[in-house]
Amino acid sequence: MKKTVLVLFVLVLVMPMFVACAPDATPDVEPEKTYELMSDTKLTMSTFLGNIPEDYAALKEPLEATFAIRESALEQRLGIDIQIGFRKVAYTYPSTDAKGDPITLSSVAFWLGYFVNDVWNDLQPDNICLMEHYTITSDAEAPTNTFPLEMFITGNTLTIMPDYIGYGVTKDLSHPYLHHDVCAINSIDALTSGYDLFGETGKCGVAEGWKLYLAGASQGAANAIAVHKYLDTHIELAEKWNFASSNCSSGPYSPVATIDKYLTDGKVSYPVVFPLVIKTMFDSYPQIMSGFTEEMAYAQNYLAARDEIEDMIAGKEHNTSAINQVFIDKVRQTVDADLAENEIYLTDILSPEMLDKDSNICKAFYRCLEKNDLTKGWTPTHPMTLHYSPYDAVVPQENSLAILEAFGADIVTLQKQAIPVEHATTCSIWMLTLFSKGF
Repeated sequence: MKKTVLVLFVLVLVMPMFVACAPDATPDVEPEKTYELMSDTKLTMSTFLGNIPEDYAALKEPLEATFAIRESALEQRLGIDIQIGFRKVAYTYPSTDAKGDPITLSSVAFWLGYFVNDVWNDLQPDNICLMEHYTITSDAEAPTNTFPLEMFITGNTLTIMPDYIGYGVTKDLSHPYLHHDVCAINSIDALTSGYDLFGETGKCGVAEGWKLYLAGASQGAANAIAVHKYLDTHIELAEKWNFASSNCSSGPYSPVATIDKYLTDGKVSYPVVFPLVIKTMFDSYPQIMSGFTEEMAYAQNYLAARDEIEDMIAGKEHNTSAINQVFIDKVRQTVDADLAENEIYLTDILSPEMLDKDSNICKAFYRCLEKNDLTKGWTPTHPMTLHYSPYDAVVPQENSLAILEAFGADIVTLQKQAIPVEHATTCSIWMLTLFSKGF
C-alpha cells in the first residue's frame, strides 16, 4: 500500500498560481449574520500535518514533500519567504432536524493562506467544496474538534465540512445515521452559512467563475450524493451555487442494497452499523415502525451487551473500531473456519424475525431504508464520479453498481480499484487521487 501511496503522489501537480487577498473595506452597514463564530484558527501546514492520525502516518512524508513544492511555487510568485497554511473557522448555523424543527448545528470552513513574519494572509479560493465526513462515533472526530484528513485533498478551495446532527454542539443528540434527506438539508444550510462567513471573515471573495463540488467518502459519499439529489431536484439552487459535479468513494448510496448484501453473506465486519441504522429508522419513521420495538430486532447475544454498546455510542467518546471490537469480544458466539478475525455472523446480532425478509418487522425496516435509497426517485443532471472496490465488505460494490444502473454512464463514472483493497484503503486511495488530480 505504501508504494501505491507514493506512486500516486508522483502525479501531483504544482499548485496553481494563487491570488493573495487584500483587506476588504469596512462595510457601512453590518450585514445580518447567518452564523455564530466558534473559533478561528490559523496554523502552518506543518502543524496541520502533525495532526494526521496514526492510521495514515504513511501519508505524512509525501504530503510534506508536496506542500513544500507548493509553498516554493507561491514564494516564487510573491517574491517573499512564506509559510503556507490553513485557516480553519468553526461556526454554528441554523438548520432543521429530522422532524422539521429548528436546530442549531456546527460546521467548519477552511481555506488556504500563508504567514509572512507571523502575519496571516488569506488566499483567494478557486472553487468551493462541500466535503461530507465519513462515519464517526467519537465527538473528538467531528470536524469542529479535529483536523480532518479530507481538508488536505481539496486543493485551493473554500471547503465546508459540517459536523452533522449528533456531533459538535449537538453531541448530546442521536445522529440520524443514513437519514439522507435531513443530512442533505443540514449540509446545504452549512454551505450557505459557511459562504457568508467567508465573505465576512475572509479578505476577499472566491475567484470569478468558481464552481461548487461535492465530495465525501463512506457515509460522507452517500451524504454528498444526497446533497447532489437535493440540488438536482431544486435546479434553481443548483444554478445559484454553480454546481459542477460530485466526486465520492465507497458510499452506501442504497441502504437496501447494503443490508441485502449483509443478509446474503450472513456476516459483517462492521457490526456497529446495525445499532446506528436501526435506532435511526425507529426514531425517524415512528409510524412505519409502530407496533415494533428495537429489542425485537436483536438476538439475545446482542441484547446481553446492548447497554454497553449503546452507552458507548451515546457517550461519543469511542470510535467505531472500539465499538466494533466489543461486538467481537462480547456479542460473537459463533466462530468457525469461514469467519475472519474481525467478522461476526448476523445470527449473533439480529433476531430470526429481523433476518427474515418476509417478516413484518423486516418489511417495515426495509420501507424505512427505501426512503433513503439514492438510486430511486430522481434523475440527476450533473455528473458524478464514484470510486469503489469489489473487495469492500463494509460498503459493498452493489451500491456503486446500483447508481450506474439507475442513472447510466452519461452521468455516472465508476472508478474501480484495480488492486484488491478493502474499504478504508479504497477511501485513502480516493483521497490521494482527488488530491493529485483534482475534481
